[in-house]
Amino acid sequence: MDYISEAERLKLYYKGFSDAGNKEQLAATYSDIAADADNPKSDADVREVNTFLIGYMFPLYHKLAYVSNNRFIHEDLPYYEPTPQRIWTAKEIYTALQALDTYAVRELIRTIGCSSATLTQLQQAFDAQDETLFTHIIDTSDCDISLTSCICEDIWPRVTYYNDPSDEDLIVGMDAVASILSDTDHPVSRSSKELSEMTEPFLNDGDKEEYRQKATQYNHDLFDYMCEYYRDNYNRFKLKERKQIEPLILGGGGSIGTGFHLPDDYFAFRHESSKHAEFFDLRPDVIEAGAKHFEEFVNSLSQLGYIDSSPVVKQLFAYRFSGRMRPKKVEPIEWHGHNGKSYELVYLVRNMTEQKSGKYNKMKQFFTGPEWFKSGDSSNANGADYQLKTLLHKHYPTLPDQL
Repeated sequence: MDYISEAERLKLYYKGFSDAGNKEQLAATYSDIAADADNPKSDADVREVNTFLIGYMFPLYHKLAYVSNNRFIHEDLPYYEPTPQRIWTAKEIYTALQALDTYAVRELIRTIGCSSATLTQLQQAFDAQDETLFTHIIDTSDCDISLTSCICEDIWPRVTYYNDPSDEDLIVGMDAVASILSDTDHPVSRSSKELSEMTEPFLNDGDKEEYRQKATQYNHDLFDYMCEYYRDNYNRFKLKERKQIEPLILGGGGSIGTGFHLPDDYFAFRHESSKHAEFFDLRPDVIEAGAKHFEEFVNSLSQLGYIDSSPVVKQLFAYRFSGRMRPKKVEPIEWHGHNGKSYELVYLVRNMTEQKSGKYNKMKQFFTGPEWFKSGDSSNANGADYQLKTLLHKHYPTLPDQL
């Protein structure tokens, strides 16, 4: 395969991102919906709904899908394990690869376990768009595709609609959007049958008003769901991506909500930074409790006034303790201890972390504001304010020190 420099790869990536969901693409993809949105003679309610779909819903979907299908997948590939529910066929893998852009494809092909010579043949076959040769190589060579199958299993629901969306009817379109993140716990993801039943009266000359009300609500539920995905993954989006995504969210009536949020996979899926000198090591109890507990705990520290309420400060505090999602600027945090002391900070570090040595020196590097003790004796934690002790053990009752 031809070598692509990082600069060229980024150039191609951002061009694809800008093109995703543009007016020309949407007009071609959703021709009937676009025509109704632009036609002043269209029914006013239909025109309003379709204007929302063409102006905000579908552009936002394509932007999010592009980032998810090409950059997030590219970044997350190293964390998959070869434990698929089933082994995919060579043809299914080829079809899945076709839905991704060049740089994501190259990474995914490399997850096929085979000799370097066979891997080169597979890459060349795919570059030449030779499906027969590609599938033949996998079927006749000693290829281990368990890891590749696991990855396809995860990404396929997110990419099936991206490259070949159908504009045959609203049901197909909305069901596809509903599967953007394959969240089986979200009611929208399970609503194919429900939506079909909901729209049937309209399609059979039934109660059009009821249909319109339910379809409008359905559209906005999906839009809110995509906004939620953006908020949950806010720190993963680049500035260039945010500048194109956020106007769509705000224009469609959604909320960016750039407050402090941690993604669900904060501990389970994301590896620590390699810059170990910049953070403490959390105890397993904290990690096992999960991202939401940690998020709530950091927000509670802010509410009680120990750290500032800025999302930037909260994110940096989370990094100082966990080592996940390193901010671009790693600066000291102002700590507002009880009576200007550092008792509470010492208490948190002693109880929440497994740092073996140098805890006190790290504290003085990471935080400013409190009065520091002459020595880093952990007994200084005994003077911590009772409300902080209560807060910590409310969230993490299994930590070793008790009230």
